[in-house]
Amino acid sequence: MTDLTIVLTGAAADRVRKLVAEEHYSGPAEAVADALDALEANRDPELDRWLSDTIVTRAEAFAADPTRSLTPDQVRARLSPR
Repeated sequence: MTDLTIVLTGAAADRVRKLVAEEHYSGPAEAVADALDALEANRDPELDRWLSDTIVTRAEAFAADPTRSLTPDQVRARLSPR
């Protein structure tokens, strides 16, 4: 196994420091390893597929023609019971 150096900045670095300071982890490497384990354990292939197939397509369509979008008030009107 080889080592990998990662630089965390800002809020991410602060979160890791806080977890270590509160003795949830013995060090930053353990905190990051636990986060990676949790990420891997919670992967949902169906969600990934939906995001890439549906959401990306819709985001690209919106970027191509922003006039197709709805205002928040239009969305509320469509969702409210008649």
